Amino acid sequence: MKERSEPVLSMQDIPDQTQRMLDYYGLARNPFGEDVDAAVFSGVAERSDTVEQLKHLLTFSPQDCLLMAPAEGGKRHLAREVLQRFDDEWRVAWLDAGSASQLDAICRELIGQLGLGLRVDSDTASLFRNIADAIAQRTADGENFLLIVEHADRWSGEVQSWVQSLHALATQPDLRMRQLWLAESATAIEQAGNDELWFVLMLEPYTEADAVGYLRDRFAAAGQLNGVPIEARDIARLNDLAHGLPGYLNQVVSDYLIAGTFKTTERRQGFPLTHVFAGSAVVTLLVLVFLYSRGGDEASPEAAVAAPDVAAPNSEVQQRLAEAVARVEARQQDSTPTDSIDVNTAPEVSSGPPPEPVAEPPAVAEVSEAAAAAEPAEPEPAPEPVTPVALASTDASLPGWLAEANDGQYSLQLLGVRNRAAVERLIDEQTDPEQFAILTTQLSGRPWHVLVYGLYPDSATARADIANLPDDFSGQSPWARNIADLKASVMPAN
Repeated sequence: MKERSEPVLSMQDIPDQTQRMLDYYGLARNPFGEDVDAAVFSGVAERSDTVEQLKHLLTFSPQDCLLMAPAEGGKRHLAREVLQRFDDEWRVAWLDAGSASQLDAICRELIGQLGLGLRVDSDTASLFRNIADAIAQRTADGENFLLIVEHADRWSGEVQSWVQSLHALATQPDLRMRQLWLAESATAIEQAGNDELWFVLMLEPYTEADAVGYLRDRFAAAGQLNGVPIEARDIARLNDLAHGLPGYLNQVVSDYLIAGTFKTTERRQGFPLTHVFAGSAVVTLLVLVFLYSRGGDEASPEAAVAAPDVAAPNSEVQQRLAEAVARVEARQQDSTPTDSIDVNTAPEVSSGPPPEPVAEPPAVAEVSEAAAAAEPAEPEPAPEPVTPVALASTDASLPGWLAEANDGQYSLQLLGVRNRAAVERLIDEQTDPEQFAILTTQLSGRPWHVLVYGLYPDSATARADIANLPDDFSGQSPWARNIADLKASVMPAN
């Protein structure tokens, strides 16, 4: 058997497991495969509105676009849908910052993918100037140019600055190459807070209703027209374990269905012993999900018998589920669950090659109880604590401290929510609630409540204090926001 560097679900080949699942559920294709990715775009969670908004901004706005979401949050899939809605006059370059990380390689990719026909033997400054001039000339002749950068937060600050310079190098804003950057962390993007350069959009995680609609779309594309073959309660549990991230939801639902086919077949007929051993790790997943879906109720006799004979979880997805279940149960014993909260940032990632899915889903834009109890990544050595100016108000329109603050000062934006009451409860649980404030802005035409923390003299001082944030926000990547920018974003009181 060919050696593999990453864990596998079991000794049985994954394609065989998937085929078994397709046959059992009568599916023409894998609901979570690339062919369905290419065939269907689910517009749940306002994804369709976001696609149209991005298309409009990239066509008409003087700003470029920064699309934020955690890993597996659906950024790539949404960007592909944006491309589908542009006409053939657009020339597109798609770069992965994890692999194209050197300036000379980036220039070669831009020239080649956009068909600019330029020599690449100039110095860097001349080369970027030549690229900008060529794009401006051809845009004036009726063409349009778009650059999509995946994993943009993995570029160094120097590389980001050079690529961003293509905006300023254009002879006119309308003659520039448009840019759409996909990133997980706002703090890792140079000038992310510059509203003249960037329009920032954040993808919200899926709610339970979103997950049902998303899976219905995928199963329909796979040939299942009778809905999703999973109970709504189990979809809700699986979506919680995936933290509302579509990429992880695909993984856990696929594992759930594969595990279900193993257990069903074993009950109906004798199953070859080698296959029982091969499927043991997957059965563990079913037991975990089954127990979790019961919400802590007594397990069924069948599950109680099966569990002791099953090997410990050995795949990344299974390990993630097992740990998440343990954390949820521990959390439920200690406190009463609260409403889900939307966090607008995720942990920063390294500048190395794109990682495989990690053992736990990263911190996300909408935190469930499982995510709230997740252990944070080991922090970097913290600088000396910085004492922020105390905040005094959480008024829905314009807190008093914000009205009085100097426009050149900064605050840390921690998260954004639709449900204001949920974040108010979070503030009440803190030891220093006076340091927090809620600003009401607007996202996709609806109120969006932003939680900010502290008042700082500059962005560097604000970022230095991230390591000293309360425990509920450790491991996050807050966004240092300019006070003038925050003031401009606040909705006026009715």
